[in-house]
Amino acid sequence: MNNNLRPISLASCKVNDKYYDEALHLEVKNMLALNPDRLVAGFRETAGAIAGMDESSRNSFMKGNERYGGVWENGLIGGHTLGHYIKALAQAQINPGLDSKEKKTVKERLDYIIDALDECQNKTTGTAYEGYIFGATLPTQDYLDNPALQFDYVEEGKSDPFKQAWVPWYTMHKILSGLNAAYLYASNETALKVANRLGSWIANRCESWSDEVHETVLSIEYGGMNDCLYELYEMNKKLVDAGNDLGYKDYEIFKNAAHAFDEVKLFKKVSTNEKDLLNDTHANTTIPKFIGALARYEVDDTASEYLDYAKDFFDMVISKHTYITGGNSENEHFGRDNILNAERTNTNNETCNTYNMIKMARRLFAVTGDKKYLDYSAHTLINAIMASQNHATGFTTYFQPMGTGFHKVFNTLDGNFWCCTGTGYENFTKLQDGIYFKGDDKLVVAMYVASIYKGDGYTLTQECDFTKSDKVKIRVDVVNKDSNVDLYLRIPHWLQGNPQVMVGSSIIEPKEENGFYIISKELIPAGGDITITWPMGISCHSLADGKDTYAFCYGPYVLSARLGDKHMKIKPHGIDVVVAAEKSVASDDIVITSESSVDEFMKNISKHLIKQDDQMEFELTGTNKKLIFTTHYNQYKESYGIYWNYSV
Repeated sequence: MNNNLRPISLASCKVNDKYYDEALHLEVKNMLALNPDRLVAGFRETAGAIAGMDESSRNSFMKGNERYGGVWENGLIGGHTLGHYIKALAQAQINPGLDSKEKKTVKERLDYIIDALDECQNKTTGTAYEGYIFGATLPTQDYLDNPALQFDYVEEGKSDPFKQAWVPWYTMHKILSGLNAAYLYASNETALKVANRLGSWIANRCESWSDEVHETVLSIEYGGMNDCLYELYEMNKKLVDAGNDLGYKDYEIFKNAAHAFDEVKLFKKVSTNEKDLLNDTHANTTIPKFIGALARYEVDDTASEYLDYAKDFFDMVISKHTYITGGNSENEHFGRDNILNAERTNTNNETCNTYNMIKMARRLFAVTGDKKYLDYSAHTLINAIMASQNHATGFTTYFQPMGTGFHKVFNTLDGNFWCCTGTGYENFTKLQDGIYFKGDDKLVVAMYVASIYKGDGYTLTQECDFTKSDKVKIRVDVVNKDSNVDLYLRIPHWLQGNPQVMVGSSIIEPKEENGFYIISKELIPAGGDITITWPMGISCHSLADGKDTYAFCYGPYVLSARLGDKHMKIKPHGIDVVVAAEKSVASDDIVITSESSVDEFMKNISKHLIKQDDQMEFELTGTNKKLIFTTHYNQYKESYGIYWNYSV
């Protein structure tokens, strides 16, 4: 497959899967339950300080509202949530899964916030802070006198999160990304104006850095500043090239500023594939840097080395640092290569990391056409992203433990504005993302999820629920016979048996190319039904440092054992995060009684992990422990065990 591919518009695809649809509505309900004036309170206070308002006037401008509590929003990282929130609202506004009334409500909320930020930014006109908006706390008079003091401290190498600076460039990335999305998805022109003025402030700041200051800034977490600035550059370049007055004519400054955040020394180091290179690095500090490297290639395909940097990093993380769910890290950090079993705890798989790895995978597929990126993103969406939500409340996880016997811990509505809370907003308002990709003459079916895609002159309807059947039915309705395309069907990596493809009532043997079945346009000239049978079965997956430590999958689903709700206690961790405090089992050791070796047991696993009739429940037999496994994505009510240590 060539790389002439691009993701479809989020507005063109509706997800019909009931579980996914419920997840979307839970997320939107929770987002709309938040008070927008409290989310923008910090931005208003910052703008008021810049404008020289006294305390009473600032309070009036804030409409008497305070930032939300919980240390994050009312701390030096305050404002990061609003960036995620804006992007999620923009995604929701165009999501076909919402009805017109819901979309109207979402649009009103988004427009209100963007207008509020525009008002804040206008108060900086003619000052030394022109274009600057930010929402973190101003805890002392020094911060009131200099509302950009955090950025000064970072340039000085000061990063105490309570007294000096709590990763302000990371927060800025969220804000600018949200503004970009409000224009790209929701067509909010005011958001673009605010983004351009903020981007100019950022670019001017970057231009002032000496080599020494530049190195210092890059040593402190800055999120994906390169990614969002390359995006802003590309947005404006397209507008200017099209003669649209909305475009910022001096858009090259955004590209230059983006490159200031390209950590080339790190990129080159990763490409050496040196042993244990990522050991003790902060995972969610590092992953966005390489998404930014990919962004450079996306805006300038002559910079092919940046594509190589992203590919090398992705391969390193997947091959040496990733659990069966698709998640990675322990207590936010990568460990030594292939040391995963030894690091199974209550703080694995930070959800932000998963969000970013899926984003990178999908964008790598778009520029390379390599199926492996779709295998990862499809698998990880089901088993890490869908698994990150409490499906009763809509609240989401920070960590997903790989330590057997722990449970998932979720945020609350208005008390835990963790980094992963914000990515949760984004995850569940774009569940149609990554299902389909299109080229000039092809449509790639990348994920098998019940959905409707409306293309140019045709509609594709996909019916699929692997919890009930191994069949996928795709209906193509062609309105304009000149507009239909070849379908490229991703052949799942989890197949167990020979697939069958039918067009209408006829079995066909489609052409296979690089892991895809091709259904040519000639086979469906006026529309028709395609039915694919993808045989499923149980697969066993061990860890490099745990030869006899196994997890199981059934088809696309990671399975985890149900372990009850009697030991679901929490405790504080890090900076105002809570995690699972107790294991529900004394040991994750299992003794095999039915086979002579662990290898034989796993070879014959279909005899020992028995699927219950018409249920996604699997009984483990032939061992000293009787366990019931189920799909991990909807394990949110009790403790669980994915990995178990087997012996004879």
